[in-house]
Amino acid sequence: MRDPSTPRPAKLPLTLLAVGMLAIALDVGAARITFGVALPAYTRELGLSFTAAGLLGSIHLIGYLIGTLVSPALSGRLGNTYLCRTSHVVFALGMFTSGLPQNFTAMAIGRLVSGLSAGCGVFAIFAIVFSATSPQQRATAGSWVWAGIGVAILISGVMSPFLVETRGLWRFAFIVPAALALCVAYFLPAGDIASAPDGAVASLSPGLVNPRSWKSWIFLSVAYVSFGMAYIAFATFAGVRLRDVASTSGTVSQFWMMFGVASMLGSWLGAVLLSRPIARRFALCLAFASGSAGAAAATGAGSGLLAASLLVGLGLVAIPALTTITIRQRSDEFTYPRTFSVVTAIMGVGQLVGPGAAGLMADHFGAAAVALFASWVYAGGAIAALADGVYTIERKPHLSRVFPTDR
Repeated sequence: MRDPSTPRPAKLPLTLLAVGMLAIALDVGAARITFGVALPAYTRELGLSFTAAGLLGSIHLIGYLIGTLVSPALSGRLGNTYLCRTSHVVFALGMFTSGLPQNFTAMAIGRLVSGLSAGCGVFAIFAIVFSATSPQQRATAGSWVWAGIGVAILISGVMSPFLVETRGLWRFAFIVPAALALCVAYFLPAGDIASAPDGAVASLSPGLVNPRSWKSWIFLSVAYVSFGMAYIAFATFAGVRLRDVASTSGTVSQFWMMFGVASMLGSWLGAVLLSRPIARRFALCLAFASGSAGAAAATGAGSGLLAASLLVGLGLVAIPALTTITIRQRSDEFTYPRTFSVVTAIMGVGQLVGPGAAGLMADHFGAAAVALFASWVYAGGAIAALADGVYTIERKPHLSRVFPTDR
């Protein structure tokens, strides 16, 4: 029987998590992954090379990088709720513009606008979610919000035969997310701390990582920039790789559906690993290793591509989920916004380089070369992630107290 003097555990803000999940499904899933699913269709219809398609991805991520860097200042002036709502209205405008044009220039403008607003939107939604949850809830809350990417991929997988094979239907991959972004702006709960339980924000502790000490963040940053480069290269040109091996529409759909389901499972599995003191030091490394193995498998055909969808998918959402939660657990409420912005911007540099480099490879050597490139970059990220876990836990043992499961 529960002791009446023991406070009841705070409930998760389910409405906020649902809206956050939709926001991430749009800001990351639809804006980047669905962009890759539909790539064979719009390159064919608009007469674009793979290099041009990669450049469109880079333009979007330039905007995302800028949006991420200016978000802390905008948040301080506007508040996270207003910033989140406004950014998703602008995101809707950018996505709608991307779905209409008949030329590269107009589409590039839409991609830039949607990238700027997505950078602000991702920052704001996680600031709100982590403010509305206790330290013990953040791994669960973060994993559910990040799982929105998998939902977007799963829906894209179901729709992929129509998006790719029916002339003009690829435009709905931009127009429908534009409408849903307006729903995020409308249904987002009012207030920066929508349902904050007591003790939602951890007090400043000597055990927290000093955000000014680059040595405390160097391995995590190297791992995250590797992820940005590897996943966006793989996801942008996976559809091209499927086409190169003459995959049927059913196989293409199955690939993306497995990719989406694996992404959601990876996010939830990452939260479970974070709750275990020994496993959490290796969790990020395992997610990178899964991505590396999966990208290597994509150089083959048939079952190799399906294995790739599963293995890359397991790390696709787990890596940003684990990294975001780790940043929050190693920061106090005052340094978190700036630290999140800087580390995410570092990852954004990798995202910026990835599509352009992959587009050049695809044009000159084929999409299999892109998969091999992603595999090696993922492997480098795995080494950096392992170094971060070992350095943080063994060289800085006091940092383990940051995680609420050790308290």
